[in-house]
Amino acid sequence: MKCVNCGNDIPDKARFCPYCGTQNEPQQETTQNGQTTGQYQYQQPGQEAPRQANTVNLDSSLILKIGTGILALIYAIFALRYVFNGVRTLLSVFSWGYATSIPGGVLTLISGACYGGMAAVLVFLGFSKQREKAKSLFTVLGILGIAIIGIAFLRMLLFLVLGGDILFAIKMLLNPLFGTAAALAVTYGLLYLTKEAPTVQDYQNMDSMSNVFKDCADAVQGAAKDVASDVNEKADAYRSSKTSYNQNTGYQGQETAYTNYNMNYSNGSPLKTDRGLLGYILLTLITCGIYSYYFIYTVARDVNTACEGDGKSTGGLLQFILLSILTCGIYSWIWQYSLGNRLAANAPRYGMNFQENGTTVLLWDLFGIFLCGIGPFIAMNIIIKNTNSICMAYNRSKGFM
Repeated sequence: MKCVNCGNDIPDKARFCPYCGTQNEPQQETTQNGQTTGQYQYQQPGQEAPRQANTVNLDSSLILKIGTGILALIYAIFALRYVFNGVRTLLSVFSWGYATSIPGGVLTLISGACYGGMAAVLVFLGFSKQREKAKSLFTVLGILGIAIIGIAFLRMLLFLVLGGDILFAIKMLLNPLFGTAAALAVTYGLLYLTKEAPTVQDYQNMDSMSNVFKDCADAVQGAAKDVASDVNEKADAYRSSKTSYNQNTGYQGQETAYTNYNMNYSNGSPLKTDRGLLGYILLTLITCGIYSYYFIYTVARDVNTACEGDGKSTGGLLQFILLSILTCGIYSWIWQYSLGNRLAANAPRYGMNFQENGTTVLLWDLFGIFLCGIGPFIAMNIIIKNTNSICMAYNRSKGFM
């Protein structure tokens, strides 16, 4: 059987085209002998109320948020590590009595503070709405990076004075040096994409260092207030929505509850729509990778439910694990490619249109890894956003929203 819209071959039992999402319904036609023959006609997918097409665009601001978010997470981990090591070094004075460990512990704590400052500034760079202060925030990031390198140099000298190995001492300097340089280069590249990167002329036009530090302090203070205000607004909106939900869904009598139970039982359960890239990264790190497998399980389950009838099926967790082992990880790319195409093909049946498909996801997976490893996260963000949109449309069509 062929789709009446795109002309591709589709399974005989498929109610929706797996390529363009067109709904094909049989129409009964009466012949001269009084017999009926089933012909498939094209019907515009729609709901009771008209909807506007939902086009998901991937812009440079999203890339900036993802990149700075990943870097901020890395630097936050380094900050905790250095603070812990610094405290442990200082406490060793009481256990071992080595007074020479005090300078090393203090320098390690200062390094941890600088790493934490870089993590905070990276968050401000990516998520603050005051974009005019991006150049000043990048300057603060550079100052903190220079401070980290300077402290690493002092720690190296102290280690050599105390009779440490010279090769290990050089490593103590080179690791922060190249790591900080790479982070600053990546951040500058992300700002360049959003046309917010500072130029040489910007630094040449500086009046005095006191004014520079004043601008940097104002930028950090303003960005911190902006991000904190945004977080508070979202938290208040979430609390108000939960309060409204609890008030509207309170006890309304046994008959109403019984009716709602029957409706939900017949329509199934609502699908998950609150997946997020940041939550995915954090939970995967906290659970040492276990959450990523749970994520695959829930996405496959929800997509198979929302896209039922297109003649295709998204492989579940067991299939994903086994085939990934047999193909040395290649199947994970195939799985994401097929999922991206399926989401894009089924979007029209819910009145939406996704510009990103499986090819977009695969290109970010393969070639985006050369962008300091950001590509796979962008590919995952595409899958998360499109899956949430499909699941939300499904919940709306079933009366869960």
